Amino acid sequence: MTLAAPTQVAALSGAAATTAHQPGFCPVYRAIGVLQEKWVLHIVRALLDGEKGFNELARAVGGCNSATLTQRLEHLETLSLIGKRTEDTHGKLARSVYSLTPAGRELQGVIQAIDMWAREHLQEDDTKADHTSGCASAV
Repeated sequence: MTLAAPTQVAALSGAAATTAHQPGFCPVYRAIGVLQEKWVLHIVRALLDGEKGFNELARAVGGCNSATLTQRLEHLETLSLIGKRTEDTHGKLARSVYSLTPAGRELQGVIQAIDMWAREHLQEDDTKADHTSGCASAV
């Protein structure tokens, strides 16, 4: 399998990268570039349980500061992986609610594959902080 060089992918990012038949475009390389960003798969995984407000999502993801979470949510919204709606809370500050789009929900299979692979090939590391929220069973 031949992957496009990073400079080729960078040149093809955005709307032009959505055309899979363009010479030099590698969808796997592009997808990995999107999904490898820190917190992205954690956000998607948390939203697989259903829509969440910003604070609820921050708690579900755990460890991500507000500025980074905001940046990742905006990026995922730009990619049409999540949707955002604003709820009127009658006199209080408006509440932002996030949910997965159909394209975002399709990532459940990717997360399930990672889960299955990790359960088979990785061992529990007692020296790391506990990040087992939502890990009681397979995704």
